[in-house]
Amino acid sequence: MISLRRLNHITTLKAFGRKFARDNGGVSAIEFALVAPILVAAYLGLAELTLGMMASRRASHLAATIGDLAAQSETLTTDNISDLWQIGKSMLPDAASGTSLKMRLTSVTMDATNHAIVNWSVSSQESAYPHNKKGAQITAITTTQIAAGESLVMTEIQYDYTSPLGGFFVPTGTQFKDVFYHHPRSGTAVQCPSCPTP
Repeated sequence: MISLRRLNHITTLKAFGRKFARDNGGVSAIEFALVAPILVAAYLGLAELTLGMMASRRASHLAATIGDLAAQSETLTTDNISDLWQIGKSMLPDAASGTSLKMRLTSVTMDATNHAIVNWSVSSQESAYPHNKKGAQITAITTTQIAAGESLVMTEIQYDYTSPLGGFFVPTGTQFKDVFYHHPRSGTAVQCPSCPTP
């Protein structure tokens, strides 16, 4: 036989169970606690990917601008090229200091045997990103780009990107590279007598 006191406890527990089952006041808080970290991670991920894409586009725009400016000159000097490097750094202020931004200008002429040969080349960072050697062949340039006897200015860029948000979605060490080709605007080839010859 169940005592009256025990019966009261069972009744109280059943009533509490029914009340707990009907009470949904804490469900929203629990749902938010579960979903909030996912939403924050998604937001930070999108922000980081957006910043990375913007940096990649700025780097490409930088290379195109430097190449276009170089192609407008008949003759370049080392001072002109130093100015181009400064323009590049001003277009990518995150890389203005340090060695994360590397730029290279190369003048190439297609010879009679349809080989693209380096006339001159100069780099913004010779030790980390050396210039192309004079007389070297650039296999990436073909006769579909220039005919024999014609010349191009090739601009290359390499940007070691570091995310300002910690690199959770864009890994540390991500490298943006791009190459642009410009036909000389004045004359058949852009000259650079003071550029490295070896």
